[in-house]
Amino acid sequence: MHLSEIIPPSDWSEPAIVDAGVDKLAGSPILVIEQKKKNYRKLVLPIQAAVSIALLAWLFTRQDFRSQITSVLFAADVRWLLGGFFLAGVVQFLCLLRWRIFLKMAGVEIGFAGSASVFFAGLFCNLFLPGGAGGDVVKIGLLAAGGKDVGRSAMSVLMDRLCGSVSMIVLGGALMSLQFSWLSQSPVVSGLVRSISIYLSALGALIALTVFLSAGGIVARLPTRWPGRSRLAEFAGVYSQCAVRWPDTLRATGISLAMLALFFLTYFCSGRAYGVDIPLSKFLALMPTADIISGLPVSLGGLGVRENLFVFLLGNLASVPGPVAVSVSLGGYMMSAVWSLPGAFFWLVRREGLP
Repeated sequence: MHLSEIIPPSDWSEPAIVDAGVDKLAGSPILVIEQKKKNYRKLVLPIQAAVSIALLAWLFTRQDFRSQITSVLFAADVRWLLGGFFLAGVVQFLCLLRWRIFLKMAGVEIGFAGSASVFFAGLFCNLFLPGGAGGDVVKIGLLAAGGKDVGRSAMSVLMDRLCGSVSMIVLGGALMSLQFSWLSQSPVVSGLVRSISIYLSALGALIALTVFLSAGGIVARLPTRWPGRSRLAEFAGVYSQCAVRWPDTLRATGISLAMLALFFLTYFCSGRAYGVDIPLSKFLALMPTADIISGLPVSLGGLGVRENLFVFLLGNLASVPGPVAVSVSLGGYMMSAVWSLPGAFFWLVRREGLP
């Protein structure tokens, strides 16, 4: 789970990293590759790598931290780790099911095996390539390589991301609201949590505004050169399709909410594996803040940022030692990362087309 799950695709800035189908991607109404940004994007990977290395080094070079981290890592309760790993697998399966619903809604005909291979290739790239939207570019590129319509493929990704946005607003907002007094007991944590609450509220308002503009037919009456008109037109098409196929939309939303809840639970399992005895409701209330911030495209897959966030949140709210908090973060991350490894095969070996 990354920030790309909860931000409009207009903010994506990933390069076209799929060799097969790049020419088709260039004409996509959603993913436009700008030549003038190429030199800038070449700096992204080393900067993100430097941030991850610096943040992790800041933790691991502390003598008190180094003396404890090894013993903490190997003292985990394997039963909780296995339980979290199983949940992480269910999360990815639900992600696949949600995307397949939107593929069908967009009119992209592809079998389960084909969509699964494309999905896991995208998952691998999301976790191991810079930025959060790289996996979406990969999925659209692989579908294009298999002869699928780029516009319809891109629409399926956009619908999938919007569904994820709504799920985070609803579930993340509810979890934080129920434990807001606990989250606010630490002044330093309170400011961060309030910022995330404002962000989710603003995101919800933005989605509501685009729905209003689309439903009222206002987008069609905007001048051709109106800023963001093409993006609003894309959203209007998505909303129209979701309204027409509302039973499928509701089913996908239900799957998405379950998926997000289980994703948060994988980290709770990691916490229990390392002896963090925080009530479930309180631990889950931490996750929206941790997930949203670690998804910012400033590091590789959130590494370094996520670990420091867990140290900050768990340390200030529950007095959890730094080595334990880092172990919880790494454990939760690795549960999902292992499930993405099959995607390396599909990305590196079968990227010239669909199975």
